[in-house]
Amino acid sequence: MCSMNAPVQLRLVYHRTKILCTVGPAVASPEKLYQLLTAGADGFRLNFSHGSEESHAAYVRWIREAEQRVGRFVPIMVDLPGPKLRVATLPQGALELRAREEVVLADVSQGEGITPGRGELSVIPVEYPTIARDLKVGDSILLDDGKLRLKVTGKRGKGVRAIVVAGGILQSRKGINVPGVQISLPSITERDRRGIEFAARYACDYVAVSFVRSAEDVRAVRRLLQETGSLAWVIAKIEKPEALADIERILQAADGIMIARGDLGVEIPAVQVPLVQKQLIQLANQRAKLVITATQMLESMVQNPMPTRAEASDVANAVLDGTDVVMLSSETSVGAYPVEAVMYMRSICQEAERALTVHPEVVHTLVGKGERPERLTTDAIAAAAAAIAAEGHVQGIVSLTLSGETVRLISKRRPPVPILAVTQNPMVARNVGLLWGTTGMLLERVGSTDETIEEVKQLLRQQGYFMPGERIVITIGRPLVARSRTNMLSIETI
Repeated sequence: MCSMNAPVQLRLVYHRTKILCTVGPAVASPEKLYQLLTAGADGFRLNFSHGSEESHAAYVRWIREAEQRVGRFVPIMVDLPGPKLRVATLPQGALELRAREEVVLADVSQGEGITPGRGELSVIPVEYPTIARDLKVGDSILLDDGKLRLKVTGKRGKGVRAIVVAGGILQSRKGINVPGVQISLPSITERDRRGIEFAARYACDYVAVSFVRSAEDVRAVRRLLQETGSLAWVIAKIEKPEALADIERILQAADGIMIARGDLGVEIPAVQVPLVQKQLIQLANQRAKLVITATQMLESMVQNPMPTRAEASDVANAVLDGTDVVMLSSETSVGAYPVEAVMYMRSICQEAERALTVHPEVVHTLVGKGERPERLTTDAIAAAAAAIAAEGHVQGIVSLTLSGETVRLISKRRPPVPILAVTQNPMVARNVGLLWGTTGMLLERVGSTDETIEEVKQLLRQQGYFMPGERIVITIGRPLVARSRTNMLSIETI
């Protein structure tokens, strides 16, 4: 991966708020992915709810090709489907549901041969084996992020009968939500296991866990990753009320969270989502965990060449709230204007960032008092580095890191200068690529502490990251081989 250190100006790779793009048919080529990166994207998401393993493998290859062309590390996230309830493939691809009509919802494994009964216009095939066991009369069924609404009126064999409350056109593979119902499905499905194996086989950098209900769901995925030897960071998607109730333990178990506002806004009242978003971002920042704000951020750009003013405000407010990452879904996967969506999102982020100041946490600890002494020391070093940068004494912060933890603690302080994470591990260089204000950089040779500092300074000078005479803060550990131990800070002149 030494080609990643080809000369490149820091201003071309330095982004504060990061943009994560979902891949799909609209960007299914190395050239399109390269265009997204040059437009301002920082990483890519593979949505394992759709597509085949072969198509996902092709995207990984294309992303790595684009990564080489752009000359910086690009993280890849595998987003697991989780126990997602979905409408199965409809015979005609779509079905019109009219208000006050009665339908039957039957699991596809049971639904073959079921025909509508008296007064029942349609049978909706669903992927929900325990639907008859879980649902009772009066329960609401929301389809396609709540656009269509049904109410359960009774059982029908191993399915349920329901009346249409709010109708519309239902398409294949749309999501199903049943607010307030305990779903009796395993948290980790067989498809999830295949996704985890894929992430390990193709050295993907992040794994997102869908429909997290408790911290144990996160720990279970991490155990499976460890069994494969993967060092991927684990992201807990917050989209269930149960996750909100267990958020402190989930934050402790995960490397970060994704605020998945689509399903969350169906599972809880939509009017509560803005405040919940702000609270989750604040909590994640206080716990020094990555936070991604996702879903419908520039949704109108699926069809239109520019966003609405409300969408621009939504993105800007997420930045001002303190999110590390904003995410595009349909806008880049199937939208008509994927490159333009990234360009607009980057511009909105940059405008909002003008109003950002150093976080008040810059002088406070971000780790608990019960932590081991080495981590408390690392946190103190991170706070000092950010404080020095806030005073305007240096032009950058350079952190030599084995795991990325020190960089995460620095990034959460929102220093006003670029953060460079220097590592010998390409996966760590990609992991940090979604951290606010952080760029990963590969160092191939490590000697003594003093030798390594000089090697880094020479590399930074060669790459054109900093000009001769500019000053930087370097954080490093003594001894260098000690994992998760940053205990030294030095101000150096390039």
